[in-house]
Amino acid sequence: MARFREDNQGTSQGNAPAGAPRAAGRHFRSTGSAGAGAGMGTGSSARAGAGVGAGAGAGSSAGTGAGAGAGRAFPRGGHAAHPSQTVAARPLQRVAPGAPGASGVGGAVGAAPLKHGNRAGRPGDSASKRASKKNAAKGSGKKQRSARDIISTVLIVLGVVLLLVAAGIFINAQLGYQAAQGSYKKLEQFAVSDDAGDGIPDVNFDELEKINPDVVGWVYVPNTVINYPVVQTDNNETYLSKLFDLSGNGAGSIFMDMDNNKPGMVDQQTTIYGHHMYDGSMFKYIDDTLNQEAFDSVKTVYYITRQATYKLTPLFTMQVEDTYNDARVPNFAGDQTLADYLRASLGQAKAKAADAEARIDQTQQVLTLVTCAGEIIPRTTRAAMVCQLVEVVPRGQAGVAAAGEQGAGEAAAEQTGDAAPAEGGEAPAEGE
Repeated sequence: MARFREDNQGTSQGNAPAGAPRAAGRHFRSTGSAGAGAGMGTGSSARAGAGVGAGAGAGSSAGTGAGAGAGRAFPRGGHAAHPSQTVAARPLQRVAPGAPGASGVGGAVGAAPLKHGNRAGRPGDSASKRASKKNAAKGSGKKQRSARDIISTVLIVLGVVLLLVAAGIFINAQLGYQAAQGSYKKLEQFAVSDDAGDGIPDVNFDELEKINPDVVGWVYVPNTVINYPVVQTDNNETYLSKLFDLSGNGAGSIFMDMDNNKPGMVDQQTTIYGHHMYDGSMFKYIDDTLNQEAFDSVKTVYYITRQATYKLTPLFTMQVEDTYNDARVPNFAGDQTLADYLRASLGQAKAKAADAEARIDQTQQVLTLVTCAGEIIPRTTRAAMVCQLVEVVPRGQAGVAAAGEQGAGEAAAEQTGDAAPAEGGEAPAEGE
């Protein structure tokens, strides 16, 4: 009896009667011994099933023969069909050993082969991976949104804090302005303005000294807000942050340089300082006179003491660094004269009188009004309006004497001695 196999296929065994009709069969490779007679035919088909029949042929172990016989087909699942049914064999399909659908001896043959790695064999795997990726993407997106939300919240909170701080600074500044304006408004009752001419105030220094004994004079510029008492102490810092009534306030007071001789207009140069305030008060208008139009609007400046009223006219307004100490030198001597100083300063002037240069040689005394220049803090430059003394009116007298006729420069030298330029001390740091 001969044994047959198909390469890489499972087998089924059966007996076929001798002399069975020839059927369209498949070629088989003979693996048995040579001989003639009835043999066992094997065959399988992935779709038609396995057939068993009688095969007659002769061959050697190395030869091949044609199988003959009527094959009985088995449906998938291994159930036998009716004996009269015949199925034409179909070409074999190879299925890897051990793969799903491969059958052993006696097993069902013909199950559709499944290929390893086929996604169709694991329908849940792809969906699971897609779901995992989707969830991972959602998680990543949530983390990114969470980080953005945190940053946005921090920025909003920071912005609100900055707004509150700015609002606090603004409100505090406005309250300070109101307090300063109210304080200086009360002082006007002690400096009643004359209805005639420039409205020069008649100052009651006795009442002012009761409020503040440091008072030395009063400065007045017609058609501006400059109408304030002037104080002096032994330093240039105290009145940067104190009002005339000695209350603390950023507007400070108008004060004379510590190195000048009381009550002012005694030295060749009297220097007076005042803050540049955003509300336009104090010496803000002095900074405005860096503009020629504003400068030209100032015709006269008055400085009033117990003894006299000094009338001055502007020469120029210069813008200088805060280290320019010549603007606070009381008296010039040696190689540098007052005229030398004025010519050098005129070169730094932003606005000036048309005849300023011609008047320099005739000038014996000046009043210099100083404040911070510009609107941007910190301010490192100063605006200084230099005014020439032209008249002196003694208090209680109706007459007016010209400074040149009275020899104001000589009078200053007699009162102070042959004074040398002041040493030490610093120009005050202007605020606001």
